[in-house]
Amino acid sequence: MTSPHIRLLVVDDNPDNREMLSRRLKRLGYHDVMLASDGEEALAMNAAAPFDAMLLDVMMPRKSGIEVLEQLRSENRLEDTPVIMISAATELDIVVRCLELGAEDYLPKPFNPTLLRARLGSVLEKKSLRAELRRQFTRMEAELAEARRQQLSMVPTEFPSITDGIPIDVHAVMHPAREVGGDLYDCFHLDQHTLCIAVGDVSDKGMPAALFMARTRSLLRGATLHFIEVTGRHPGPSEIAAAMNTELCKNNPLCMFVTLFFGFLDLDTGVLRYVNCGHVRPFLLHASDPPKELASVNSPPLGVLERARFDADEIAIAPGDGMLIISDGIPDMLAPSGDSYGLDRLLADLHEVGHLQAQSLTATLTERVFAFAADTPQTDDVTMLAVRRPA
Repeated sequence: MTSPHIRLLVVDDNPDNREMLSRRLKRLGYHDVMLASDGEEALAMNAAAPFDAMLLDVMMPRKSGIEVLEQLRSENRLEDTPVIMISAATELDIVVRCLELGAEDYLPKPFNPTLLRARLGSVLEKKSLRAELRRQFTRMEAELAEARRQQLSMVPTEFPSITDGIPIDVHAVMHPAREVGGDLYDCFHLDQHTLCIAVGDVSDKGMPAALFMARTRSLLRGATLHFIEVTGRHPGPSEIAAAMNTELCKNNPLCMFVTLFFGFLDLDTGVLRYVNCGHVRPFLLHASDPPKELASVNSPPLGVLERARFDADEIAIAPGDGMLIISDGIPDMLAPSGDSYGLDRLLADLHEVGHLQAQSLTATLTERVFAFAADTPQTDDVTMLAVRRPA
């Protein structure tokens, strides 16, 4: 298949070869055919207006076909202007070198019309496919970038602070491993005296996990606030977990699930009523004692068992104390050596910086975790939420 918009360049120092190849190309339907007598002229013409393909002789004065190919490669022009080498039978070793440098194919002399049609058609088709792939990739990149912005806009960026006269200090960060991720956090008021805090981790990565994350976050807020509106009382964490689990088990053909730690914090007393649905245990941050994991019995993750039972518990966060809730992307972060960040290293860091206010704590820990990883690619989402009661 040919197109009147396809521009071809024939490069050969032999005028008879140029004219013969040009006539044959035009008989095949390629009417926009330009001619160059050597490599220098070919490079200048292609720089002015790149051709859809170049048929390039191997042996030429001033600048050989190999030298032309090397320059096109160094300038990253071979994708825009693919090259078919023209060679005599005695030059096949040189043709192999050209193919290694990035030439798409070759044509032996004398020219065979059938072979010319097949090889040029194949080269132009591959160029068209590459261009289409680039367009699709660019579109997907733009869509994923927008999906990332939309996902990050779903989690709060403004938090309660003692500077606003609220008796609690909260801050959270989330760093997806891919363009979009499966972690979530949330922080919202049930009323002026009660705050919901949550951190979750979906079982998968990428777009499916991001959609499941959005579903989970919406269910947490929706189920909690709807319960209050309908019953006139605050729900227990286990009631909300059960309701969320029922919905997440529905229409779940990929059998995805989410681990989730969430609770309702009484801002006046510091009592946190919580449920841990298979999630990493949070860390208690005491003003006078070393940090330690919260000792609690885990309930099942959400979305696994339709009739699962969820056991709630409670703990009092004393004035001056706090809590850090994380996703497992933090202890699982890898260093270039292959070592993981681990819970022991996290506890050691918390021993040093656990006294910081919520925003300073999340910023400092994030910096330490990514400094530990150095240039190692992030394999899992990193999320943490810190909460502290003022002394």
